[in-house]
Amino acid sequence: MRCRPIVLSLALALSAPAVSAQVFQVQGGGSSLFAGYGGLVNLWGNGYEASLGVGYLDGLRIGASGRRLIGGRDTLRVGNDLLPLTFDTDVFATGATIFAQGASIQRRRGRTQTWIFGGASATALAAPYFGSQRAMHAMAYARAKHDYSRTLSFSAHAITTDRQTVMASATWKPSQGVATSSTLGIGANSPYGALALEANRPHFDVKASLVGIGQHFRRTSAPMPLQTELERDNLLVNWKPADGWSLGVGRQHFRQDSAFAGLPQRAGLTQITGTGRAAGASFSGGWLFSEAGRRPNISSYLTARRELSSWLQSELYLLKVWQPTQARSTTPVLLLREAISPRLSLLQVISRDQGRTSVNFGGTINAGLSSLSVEYQVAHSPYLAADPFVQTMGVNARLHIRGVSLSIGSFVTPDGRVHYSAQGNTFMYRGLSAGRSGGDGGNVKGYVASGRVIDESGAPVDGAALEIGGEVIYTDSQGRFFVRRPSTKPLTLRVVLDDFLVPGSFEVVEAPATLVPSKDDRVTPVRIVVRRVNQTSGT
Repeated sequence: MRCRPIVLSLALALSAPAVSAQVFQVQGGGSSLFAGYGGLVNLWGNGYEASLGVGYLDGLRIGASGRRLIGGRDTLRVGNDLLPLTFDTDVFATGATIFAQGASIQRRRGRTQTWIFGGASATALAAPYFGSQRAMHAMAYARAKHDYSRTLSFSAHAITTDRQTVMASATWKPSQGVATSSTLGIGANSPYGALALEANRPHFDVKASLVGIGQHFRRTSAPMPLQTELERDNLLVNWKPADGWSLGVGRQHFRQDSAFAGLPQRAGLTQITGTGRAAGASFSGGWLFSEAGRRPNISSYLTARRELSSWLQSELYLLKVWQPTQARSTTPVLLLREAISPRLSLLQVISRDQGRTSVNFGGTINAGLSSLSVEYQVAHSPYLAADPFVQTMGVNARLHIRGVSLSIGSFVTPDGRVHYSAQGNTFMYRGLSAGRSGGDGGNVKGYVASGRVIDESGAPVDGAALEIGGEVIYTDSQGRFFVRRPSTKPLTLRVVLDDFLVPGSFEVVEAPATLVPSKDDRVTPVRIVVRRVNQTSGT
């Protein structure tokens, strides 16, 4: 079963029409969280894509995948695959994907989209640079969505493996920026039901859901990336009375994946947060009430940021644990950042915790496509009742040498541990010049839409997740992305912030709502700008 998808994937690529224009991408890397490492070769050509991966995760693994357009409207996929399992009621972006090996076909007819898969569930490392999977159990998957009108749509999922999942959802959008949705069904033979509301207005945002989960509920019994489900009542309200001012209240109930041994399965978080500006400084703060495994915690945080001069910025954090009483503590943290030049800044972090003073150093170096950043990060995990604030010096580095991009990054898991991932990739071209998608050597048929995701400093954001025309793709180490389509029909674009592969939290600064494919020699890459958000809310 493990070899067959590889043979099918390679056959799919080899059966594509011979063309002189092809693009190759070579990637490799690993993650300390999974102790998995591997490499991947991607190939894009005339109406097809293919990949071959080799890696180690509890043993040597080899896998491949391929995708080809059929008739200009359908897509055939074989080999390793990621199958979406997101419900309409996932307004807090807790959707998931299924690892699989087999064959699938995606079709769109009018207002109806279908996706049918047959093969096996699989285990894999949740990273784009690791291309190998291991087949587990026979599995069939079906997904359908129908837009009844501009305001009403329906969707459904059905997965059969050793346990069954059948879900139906409906979404109603009565006005611009307002959507209500419902989901009902069973997940891994356990009941599930949810109601949700999402409203985005100029002066307030609201997200709410009411979720009922059976005792043994999982979205599917097939392997998926680590996930935390929401259950019971969940609400986030953010009021924005004026520019730079906001007041937010929220209540969420989490049920974490069993992958983190020693953590309670359930946790709750109530938060009151606010931001403001005064006297040339910006402020933020909040109260956090959490409970995990019947162990309550009350915490608060306050931050203040001010430009002391054109080259010096100060930032003060005050982290306080009020309950449990035996863990009561106050941790002040002072950050000083000096802008030495447009490409170089230095950072000093001075903190005092439990009677001890510590000093850490960091900063940022930007040299075109290469950069090194060591930054202070703080997060709040409701699963850690005694010490919920997780403070780290996060590391993110990119090195670009003669077309080869290398990167390393750190991230924090809900158990408060710091893990690292590293990857590298390069692009190679045949029949195309590296600077444009066309040339004397040949031309890839169809139409292309492309762009780049960067942060506010202009640095590329790799691993950014974008949903383009209903398909989720990720940016490469230079923040680039592109898609090919058989026509110039506009494609909807959505930045999927919660699916970013790069550590940290982001928000959208600038992004178009649609992309319009065009001929290779006429394509104008779009620019998407995101901003990293320093959060002290739940991990």
